[in-house]
Amino acid sequence: MKATTNIAVDIGNSAIKLAVSTAETLHEYSLLLIENDWQIAATQWAQDRNDEQALVWHIASVHPAAAETLAEHLRTICPAANVNMVTWRDIPMEPNVDEPERLGIDRLISAYAATIQSAPPVIIVDAGSAITVDLVARDGKFTGGAIMPGLGMQFASLSKGTASLPLLSTLDRQPQYPAKNTQDAIFSGVLTAAAAAIDRLIFEYCNQANIAEDVVPIVLTGGDAPVVSPHLKHNHERIDNLVCRGLLHLQSSN
Repeated sequence: MKATTNIAVDIGNSAIKLAVSTAETLHEYSLLLIENDWQIAATQWAQDRNDEQALVWHIASVHPAAAETLAEHLRTICPAANVNMVTWRDIPMEPNVDEPERLGIDRLISAYAATIQSAPPVIIVDAGSAITVDLVARDGKFTGGAIMPGLGMQFASLSKGTASLPLLSTLDRQPQYPAKNTQDAIFSGVLTAAAAAIDRLIFEYCNQANIAEDVVPIVLTGGDAPVVSPHLKHNHERIDNLVCRGLLHLQSSN
């Protein structure tokens, strides 16, 4: 039987991330979904790292149309492609929420991946297109969380919803208190509000679940994690590409 290589694919609302693990290292790749022929670039990257082995694609997606675009491309270039669309039922973590089938698969996989690093209870913060703050309880169950607009979404909302506020083109700046120009004022307001909301949610989760706030493990991930991280009051560990890491661990444990 021909050996296989597992390709982890995390399709978000604005970007796709891929990862493949070798004996030496974890290879990672990402690109925006607005890029032309992103599905071709993603497939080529994976094929360049398969070392003559058959590829098995494990796709976790919160963007159904993008997931179908990738799957259709894979079927076109390789009709026998092994493509696994991951659902919540594939994750060895019970979701203690009202509608498990509507839970974002990225949130559940990130929570599963976080418990590989730290025993529950654990709090997971994903600072991406949306910011999510989720809790895995002491019993190892995913117990839900909160969702709010990500930094980019908040910047875009201010620009589109007002006559004069510009759209920030870069996050490469520091908050100013008080800010002396419009761009700094927007950045300072949005970033401070996001960080404060995350810290408050962590406090509320710990209070409700009777968890020691100063010792609970907190895992931060997502594209805007480097921007948010320095402004959180709670100690935390930053782990990039958490969804792909969880997918690869799930396959290795199987």
